[in-house]
Amino acid sequence: MKVKITVLLLSVLLTLSILVLSLGALAQENQELTKVRVGVTPYSMWQIWSTAHELGIDKEFGLDFEIKEFTSDPNGVRALITGDVDITSNAMPQLITDHSAAPHVVSFVPVGYFQGFIFVGRKDKTRPIDELINEMGAAEAKEFQLKEMKGKTFLVVPPFKPLVLDAINQVGLKEEDVNFQFFSDDQKAAMAFITGSGDFYIGSLPQERRLLEMSDQFINAGGSEILGPAGLWYDIQCASQKFIHENKETSLRLIAVKYRATRFFDLKQEDFAEIASKTLSRLTGGNFPVDEYITLQTIYDDFLSIEESLAGCYNSFSPLYLKNPTEYYLKMALEAGDIKEAYTPEEIYKDAEDLFYELLTRRDLLEKIYAPF
Repeated sequence: MKVKITVLLLSVLLTLSILVLSLGALAQENQELTKVRVGVTPYSMWQIWSTAHELGIDKEFGLDFEIKEFTSDPNGVRALITGDVDITSNAMPQLITDHSAAPHVVSFVPVGYFQGFIFVGRKDKTRPIDELINEMGAAEAKEFQLKEMKGKTFLVVPPFKPLVLDAINQVGLKEEDVNFQFFSDDQKAAMAFITGSGDFYIGSLPQERRLLEMSDQFINAGGSEILGPAGLWYDIQCASQKFIHENKETSLRLIAVKYRATRFFDLKQEDFAEIASKTLSRLTGGNFPVDEYITLQTIYDDFLSIEESLAGCYNSFSPLYLKNPTEYYLKMALEAGDIKEAYTPEEIYKDAEDLFYELLTRRDLLEKIYAPF
């Protein structure tokens, strides 16, 4: 009898020990997660962070994302400056002026390479670019369309102003030759365009697509056919230098999450898009089915993988090297008076480049990035 009781007690103690150890391990695991506040805006590429969170990829790297949504990049940057987010979405032209006003705001990681800018024109005032090309050839069509923009009004958010100026500069037009109406976010600019304001709209791909679906009113006045060098556009996640330097390990893990999420998209596009399209639809007030989200992120945009980053934006011998558009936008910002004093391109992109090459030395993080799903 005593033996049975002893065995029973031992069994109970063993069970309790296992339970305590399991709970302790779980508590330790939860304690080890580092909270990171991530700012996102209503563009297809930025859904990589919220989707990574939904998939649990952040937790694979010991992080726990708190996603904070903003209607525009400038709103997110203001939150970054006030310390309400750790990283947030941005674009190089905007980052140029942000860094001038707040020198601690720098590039954290290029999320993707955007190729979907389109000038949307009014059907009764502007001819479609494909019609012009068929009639007079690509070179003459480009010159004709750009010269037709003299005296016209463009509805944009401030970061897209350089795209317009860069395009019209190709035919000798200057800022004083056109007019701008600025809006706090793309939805408001597109809605104003729908209600009759302005002659051209250029902005986010979701809003451009929305307008072009109204084919009885709007036409494609030209994208890559007429854009200038400013069309080399990286989707930049930015951070403060203080966050990067004081949280180096967290920064490396954050970048690792981005590259792991990119691999997930490349290998499981429909699973990724199932989550991302729902978020994008909610943020834009539109309807983005899974197949359309995949189209957005494979034809008009491109999540940059480690291999693509190494060959392009972090390769000093490549025309896609991050320094090139940074230098170009700096020059444009100075000429336009958007910044008062010059600074070197390295002040903006060097932290991101250094982080990337340090990531390549971290076998533990690389193994997680490339682990099977």
